[in-house]
Amino acid sequence: MEKEKSISIDISIVLLTYNQEKFVSKAINSILNQELSNSFEIIVIDDFSADDTFSLISEFQDKYPLNFKAYRNAFNLGLAKNYEKAVLLAKGKYIAYLEGDDYWTDPYKLQKQFNFLEENPDLVLAFHDFITIDSNEGIISDKNLKIDSLKKNRSKKDMVTGCLIHQNTIMFRNVVRRFPIGFFKAKNHDTFFIAYLSNWGEAGYVKCSPLHYRIHTNSLWSSLSGKRKHWNGLITYSVILFYVPFRYSRNLIWKIASKVKAIIIS
Repeated sequence: MEKEKSISIDISIVLLTYNQEKFVSKAINSILNQELSNSFEIIVIDDFSADDTFSLISEFQDKYPLNFKAYRNAFNLGLAKNYEKAVLLAKGKYIAYLEGDDYWTDPYKLQKQFNFLEENPDLVLAFHDFITIDSNEGIISDKNLKIDSLKKNRSKKDMVTGCLIHQNTIMFRNVVRRFPIGFFKAKNHDTFFIAYLSNWGEAGYVKCSPLHYRIHTNSLWSSLSGKRKHWNGLITYSVILFYVPFRYSRNLIWKIASKVKAIIIS
């Protein structure tokens, strides 16, 4: 039997950073600007940055020592292992996630999501809108704000087969006591994690001002070819098959087949 995690506060805010000295202060300030009446902790884990990212984080820790916990890995773990480390450290009833080059724009985001999940115990996570921006704050795309069909709850089937939920917008129940090996085998870790959370409930949409998600021209994802992205999706959905109820197998096999077709065409 898995050991129960001690839940002592309402919300754990997890921020992961790596070589983001130009952006990390804005990310942290978007957390500190939250209007929140609940108990919380801020967990920042820097993945052995080579720049001044951790020095900037340390300044915030010195200024807010009460509930600001900063860690620097002794070597680079990679995003998946770093995410696992942060989630397992979290002591909150709920966990909200952010990356060091993105930022929230709604000062009531955390309060809205906390209240929503408290009122809907059958839901495992709450999410909201986002837009994509470049390194200079220019808007790349705001189409997610304009598609009304996206502004709705997601069923377990939606979560398993892939739906437009940005991981940096979610607040989820602190239910994961250990990370399955499939999380690390999947190429798209966020897709796997949302599918895995469906084992505990559905996803709820909350109206908030959008997350600003930064896309860099030289980022790992942006540099991938279309064919490579489909390969990553194929591997990810193949892994998800083993971690969700059997009743979703047909849906996942259809999803896998669509990725194979896309790879052949590309």
